[in-house]
Amino acid sequence: MTLRPYRPADCAQILAIYGPIIAHSSATFEVEVPSLNDFSERLARIAGRFPFWVAEDAQGSILGYAYATTHRERIAYQWAVETSVYVAPTAHRQGLGRALYGALLPSLVERGFVWAYGVITLPNDASIALHAACGYESFATYSAAGQKFGEWCDVHWMRYALNQARPGMSEPTFRGL
Repeated sequence: MTLRPYRPADCAQILAIYGPIIAHSSATFEVEVPSLNDFSERLARIAGRFPFWVAEDAQGSILGYAYATTHRERIAYQWAVETSVYVAPTAHRQGLGRALYGALLPSLVERGFVWAYGVITLPNDASIALHAACGYESFATYSAAGQKFGEWCDVHWMRYALNQARPGMSEPTFRGL
């Protein structure tokens, strides 16, 4: 397995991982699988501002990916990011999520971000265990935060301290890898 920065050519393989999650799981509250064109534009915007890592096998197949994105739009929140990691079902339980976060989190540290938030739809014991193993700490659960497939879902928040918050901190660096 190789970890490397996202490339636009990765989009179709990433959508092949993410699309079934949208369609069949509440791990994301997204409800419609985007077109390849729309998804490509979305990933280009994310990768242009934030670290975005992919894991691929020796044949060049994408096994998983992890990225950071805007936590909230208001400028006061610019030191915080929301992180996501998705792994292909064939690559579950092989340490891939940890490896991806092992690349993503240091990338965020060096750019000057303070908090990385993991936002996990419950139940999802595997995601909570992954985040805890990577150093995230639980701090809140929002009851009935969203509805998907006609069911109300709780959302669990975990956070990872990237840098110490200090008065007068410089703005973080917004650029891809």
